[in-house]
Amino acid sequence: MKKRLLIIDEDTGYARRVQEQLQDSKLVEICGHVTREDQAWQMLQSAAPDMVIIGEITGVERGVLSQRFRLAYPHLSFIAACTPTDLAWEPFFRNLGIWVLVKPIVPEQLEALAMMPQAVSGEARHIKPETFAPPQSALHGQQMHAQPVSTAPLQHEAAFMDGGMFKQPFPKRLITVYGPKGGVGKTFISRELAIYFSLQKRMDRPIRVLAVDFNLDLGTFATTLNLARTPNLFTWIQDIDSQLHRLVQSQGRNPFELTSDEWQAYASSYRLSPHDIEKYIVTHVESGLHVLTSPRDIRHSFEIRNYHLYLILEALKQSSYDVILIDTAPDTTDATIQALFFAEQVVMVGNPVVDSIENIQRLLKLLREAEYPEERIQVCMNRLQRKEMFTLEEIRAYFQLHPSKKIFPIPDDAEVKKSINTGTPVMLHPGKTAAKEAIEELGKALLPVGQEEQVGQLAKGKGKKEKTSLLRWLWS
Repeated sequence: MKKRLLIIDEDTGYARRVQEQLQDSKLVEICGHVTREDQAWQMLQSAAPDMVIIGEITGVERGVLSQRFRLAYPHLSFIAACTPTDLAWEPFFRNLGIWVLVKPIVPEQLEALAMMPQAVSGEARHIKPETFAPPQSALHGQQMHAQPVSTAPLQHEAAFMDGGMFKQPFPKRLITVYGPKGGVGKTFISRELAIYFSLQKRMDRPIRVLAVDFNLDLGTFATTLNLARTPNLFTWIQDIDSQLHRLVQSQGRNPFELTSDEWQAYASSYRLSPHDIEKYIVTHVESGLHVLTSPRDIRHSFEIRNYHLYLILEALKQSSYDVILIDTAPDTTDATIQALFFAEQVVMVGNPVVDSIENIQRLLKLLREAEYPEERIQVCMNRLQRKEMFTLEEIRAYFQLHPSKKIFPIPDDAEVKKSINTGTPVMLHPGKTAAKEAIEELGKALLPVGQEEQVGQLAKGKGKKEKTSLLRWLWS
């Protein structure tokens, strides 16, 4: 059976050439060609394509458009038709689950993609495309623009089922805690923030919080809470591999004969069900916090691939948790970079000492060059004493932060060491401590619990209209 291909590209000459080349194809047939976004939404519903190739559309970034369509129609295969100069963004497109082909595209490339397995998405596969509505401006033929990055809470990208009806979920936060130097107290900050969030309520119900230990080889998040490490993240990865093996075998292939690129292709067409997450978590009874711990054995981290991490992060984004807090390693490995890529907010943790300050400055410089939205980064100086060699103002100047950007200090509190050694979070301490109050202030900045403040932020975010660059949008 031929796969139906929809072409979205304002270059009519290119689209005509593709149609002519595929005229005699036994694997692919053209079901339509459109040149505007509003036409594309209509054709996605009426033409029922299997594959969609997205070229140039004036006024809309290809990555933005691809992601909108992919979220609304997760069962389709999307292809970004790039020019050679666009290939710098290929890793980002692939991380979004979008195939990348370079113009001029030959029929054999499209036929090869047509033979790849269709997206398999567990629960999401059964969601009807009609459930999702295209943007109103698209329906009226207006040009769409990427929304600017703001600190307003982002919504879940998929609705949750409640008695057969879709209901609006809570605003969601995916927060990554990162420190570019070891020993600065990053895991301590992660633990305390996770406990703080789990003790909060919104609309008279506790906030659902998941802490994820992405320090894959030497993570200690479970240790800091006296939690077992079974099940853990590697347990989930073993199940992912079993599912992928079954998928490959269902296509008549031998899993042990696939190349790494072929594994990557199969994984990019697969989607995990967010409902499975709770099979792999352990619970901190005192706070109700859910924790996805790092592997028990260091050797298990050697078996974790990029596509494992991507599939897990995608599932976490689609989950019913209100806050997902990711504790990372002090490095720039794939796990850390993906955690930064997926994050809606980042807590950059350091100490007021030379090597820690220098590493943060180097990281900020790198992120600025990559157009990472700096407004989503909160800088935290841990173990701050009354008399330090560097003041917060000097540190701010060295980091080249805007004068309005706050650096959150966490004082060197005697209760902290006792808390770390006993596995009892400072946030569960019955009295007031300096560190506890400082962490609460950081937590409120990351997740305002007042409904009026949230509404104000959302309204502020909606009022902006500037168009962002592709890379800036991808980081968002």
